[in-house]
Amino acid sequence: MPLTSPLAWTEEPLRFFQHLLRETDAAKSTVDQLVGEIRSAGANACIVMGGGFSTWYPTKLASQTINPHLQGDFLGDFLNTAKAEGIRVLVRMDISKGREGMEAKHPDWFVRKPDGAVTGVWAMPQICATGPFWQAQVFSILDEILGRYPTADGFFFNYLHVPRCYCGRCRGIVQAATGKPVPASDRREPAYEAWRQDFLADYMGRVRSFVQQRNPGAAIVPYHHVHEGWNIRRMAEVSDIIGSQVSNPVMPNPIDPQPIWNLWAAEEALPAGALKPGRPPLLIQTTSEVFASRQSAMPKARLIHNLVQAAANGASTAPAVNGLLEQKDARFVPALREFGAYQQKNAHWYRGLKSLARIAVVRSEHSRLWGEDAGRMAGAPNGNGHVAEFRGACELLSDLRYPFAVVVAPGLDAMELGCFDLVILPAADCLSDTDAAAIDAYVEQGGKIVATADLAAATDIGTRRETPALRCLPALPGEARSVVGAYFALRRADLGSVVDGIPHIPAAGPFWAPFGDGETQDDLRIIGPFANNSPEFTTVEGDGSEPGLIERSFGEGRAIWLPWRIGALYHRYSMPEYRRILGALVEAKIGPPPVRTTASSAVETILYGHPDGMVLHLLNGAASQTKRLTELTPLAGFEVSVETDADTALSLHDDTELPAARAGKMMVLRLGRLDHFAAIALVKGSAGRKKA
Repeated sequence: MPLTSPLAWTEEPLRFFQHLLRETDAAKSTVDQLVGEIRSAGANACIVMGGGFSTWYPTKLASQTINPHLQGDFLGDFLNTAKAEGIRVLVRMDISKGREGMEAKHPDWFVRKPDGAVTGVWAMPQICATGPFWQAQVFSILDEILGRYPTADGFFFNYLHVPRCYCGRCRGIVQAATGKPVPASDRREPAYEAWRQDFLADYMGRVRSFVQQRNPGAAIVPYHHVHEGWNIRRMAEVSDIIGSQVSNPVMPNPIDPQPIWNLWAAEEALPAGALKPGRPPLLIQTTSEVFASRQSAMPKARLIHNLVQAAANGASTAPAVNGLLEQKDARFVPALREFGAYQQKNAHWYRGLKSLARIAVVRSEHSRLWGEDAGRMAGAPNGNGHVAEFRGACELLSDLRYPFAVVVAPGLDAMELGCFDLVILPAADCLSDTDAAAIDAYVEQGGKIVATADLAAATDIGTRRETPALRCLPALPGEARSVVGAYFALRRADLGSVVDGIPHIPAAGPFWAPFGDGETQDDLRIIGPFANNSPEFTTVEGDGSEPGLIERSFGEGRAIWLPWRIGALYHRYSMPEYRRILGALVEAKIGPPPVRTTASSAVETILYGHPDGMVLHLLNGAASQTKRLTELTPLAGFEVSVETDADTALSLHDDTELPAARAGKMMVLRLGRLDHFAAIALVKGSAGRKKA
């Protein structure tokens, strides 16, 4: 998009803020107070309450209900004040639900269960996507807001998806589109899921065109906290800014459980960067520690960690505050303001960040939808599936200090993959023929892959394959068997050396044997499992049988298959041997990581390029044993080495120059103490120092 575009402002990372106001807050707060709170958090953009089931302006449309506590024109007054302060404003729309009782007045607006009863969400009737409200009233609402408030910078659509509906209208539309009826509530069918994904993307494309015909500079930001029913590639196409949630509450949403893990912000920022390059995504970060009890404060350590990780990966974040900053449980507020001030001061260093990743991890939406995860964003309850394997692969690379990118399947492209020296396919069990062809082309042209678990066992809709999908690894994974109580034998010297020369390491979980005995260079052969694990009978004997490490040449490239769940097991148990084994395989293919440190894996390192050098973040993830991060555990006394030609390291916290030494290509820094995080600009020459 040319810089003269009315939407060029979406190419800049912004510091968002969101007041999730309660209706009663309209009578207790002023616009000046709200804008003051936004400024106090260091923000220069925000999401403001607007239209839908709770309307914050004097609408003339009967399809909306004005907040009964509203006095005057809140939205208009807010826009006037915020724009005078130079704050970008997205108007929040919620078209997913109606007010209680509206179903009696407009029975054809709402989602129906198979028995004809209206479906509810949070005690409100849920709106049907095919009905008159979405198809007509929403456009009238948008037209009214655009006409009244031309200075608005766009719309944020909350909780946006196509719910399963059994009304007569939906039954007819789905039957005509798919040839099948709306599936039973406990069934998921590819044709129906594809229909509702496409319906939503088509609809939002219409919304976007409608809005931008009236205001070309108005951005469209669709949002659902777990992207339920989304085709994320198509939704990226109809979004001006990709919206995602990264909240990581201490207790998740009981209705639609979110994932809880330490790299959630990176998981959303990285694919957004691949799907919409040059447009920082908008990541929503709650300030509540319990999703269903919103008036409880997020612990400082967790809040700061999430916000830093998002910013370090080039994303814009929106802390979402339920109510005002001035509230009864305001324990999160000092941390929010502290980090906001830091971001405001260092805005230059978060503009123009460039990935240094030579490794890509494939996030397979088909595998999540039609594999063991059965569409769950939080993954399969048993800890297997693509989601757990993907997250474990990301954690392995993070702990090994390799920067990585995320690419999304379906839609793999050999040219895009060719930007990377190594591609990891974590349990991509549902793979389309088109994606398989792109992978083969990438390897044949000299690329390298590491695949895990039941690679390409099924088609893109979960149908079991009868013939192999890939030419670079021409086999089906076969049937899985449990290897709990077994061992991987280590023959290769390069693998044995990274685990101190021991002859075998533990195996666990499901195991596949795609190539049977394999070839002579294959390794990690299975010994066992041993049914009798009494101490008297735990002798490990034999050379092993089927390989857990398969390596093949194809064209100019190499393909490695680990037919077991190395990622999921690491995600659950942090097995150090698995990290070392994968590290040896990766280093043999692309060389050592650009960041090395004497710190434990509790310290996450994030390295990006910048027009003035590099930016290194060190995040302290140390938590109480067996518990998630909720309080700060300061760390002390470790070194960090970075491969760079920079000659100066500057702390972004206090603008001081850090002591640094050279060791060949590496700059060596020593940190005496790490609190929540450290951010360091690595620059060369006096010009870089002056800019910092």
